[in-house]
Amino acid sequence: MVITYIRNKKDQQSNGCYPKNLLLIVFISLFFGSTPTRITAQTLHDYLQEALTNNPELKALEYTYEIAKTKPEELNGLGDTRFGLGYFVSEPETRTGAQKARFSMQQKLPIMGVVRSQKKEALAAIAAEKNRLEITKRKLLLQLKKNYYELYALKRKSLIIESQKKLLKNYHETALSALENNKISAVAILKIKIAQNSLQQKEEIFKGAILNTEKAFNILLNRDGFEELVIPQKLAIPEEEPTMALDEITYHPEALQFDYADTIVEKKRKTNALERLPSFSIGLDYVIVEERPNLDFDDNGKDIIMPMISFAAPIFSKKQRTKAKQYGLAQEGLQQQRKQTENMLSQRLETAINDRITARIVYDTQRKNITQTKHAEEMLLTSYQTGIIDFDAILELQEMLLDFEFEQIESVKEYFIQTAIINYML
Repeated sequence: MVITYIRNKKDQQSNGCYPKNLLLIVFISLFFGSTPTRITAQTLHDYLQEALTNNPELKALEYTYEIAKTKPEELNGLGDTRFGLGYFVSEPETRTGAQKARFSMQQKLPIMGVVRSQKKEALAAIAAEKNRLEITKRKLLLQLKKNYYELYALKRKSLIIESQKKLLKNYHETALSALENNKISAVAILKIKIAQNSLQQKEEIFKGAILNTEKAFNILLNRDGFEELVIPQKLAIPEEEPTMALDEITYHPEALQFDYADTIVEKKRKTNALERLPSFSIGLDYVIVEERPNLDFDDNGKDIIMPMISFAAPIFSKKQRTKAKQYGLAQEGLQQQRKQTENMLSQRLETAINDRITARIVYDTQRKNITQTKHAEEMLLTSYQTGIIDFDAILELQEMLLDFEFEQIESVKEYFIQTAIINYML
């Protein structure tokens, strides 16, 4: 690491001595220069990209998807070759000599079409895993957005409370001055103090909620649970509704997952039908024969070589017929699950659209309420200049204003959360 330090003219005239704070500069440079830093995300888009890169659940599913992609390779070879070795304890006698031992080898051949059908089943499973990965990505991004806007609402409310605390502090000082001039009673001071205590309680509650939400947010990013997050201080509902292209809900990944599952079952059903055909095996037996003593002929002690072919057929087995029935029932069940999921998704989308409209209505209403409340507050403060002050009315207005501002913040949060849900559905 190179540290560049430029001395001023006074330093240059001090016989080449370095200034006193150079050691501090070098220490700070070494410390921060040797510490790996990470450029933290500053926008919601950055957070979303970071989650897609670092989230552990998503990484695990990506490995599962990669494993599924290797499955078709397992089907390229033949099945296990069987080897056997037998030793004759009681040696059977033949014309050419006594049999001593038997070696055997057998290879089962795949049924015609079964391997091809199994590969199609494996490819369908890959598509299903890819769709599952897409669902998980969408859910992750939706949850991250929900936490993001929840965190925004909590921090925004905390800022409002800070502003209210400063205002009440000013009121408290004004009330003390009015009390000295006998314009108000001590009860008004007590009421202001109670209002301050109430704000302090809300502030402490919001601090705990902010910490919990930040921790949940950082966990989704696979960060340390206490890393600071950058959240905008103010969001506003757009004046005009964004245009939406409502795609058919039938093509949503949550609905498509049943199509992929149905395809897998269908491939298994075809494989099962092919497995009802006879299967063939080829083999070879080699028998070691001992020479017969005191005899001389051409085949004396000649070993036996016996090629073999065999086949197996499920003549009395009900396995394939039972499986075929099970696959048929499974496909019917998947069709019903798809219909149920489509209905649920459609209802969820309609609810999100209606809730977003409601959030806009609440936002506009609270904006009017806030404007009118502040106007009433200005009138009360103006009347104070004439020597008349009603702290009860002022505190009541402040409480109303706080409620209106909180509801407005909630409507903003709800608007963007419902927008996130709509985007998840489309």
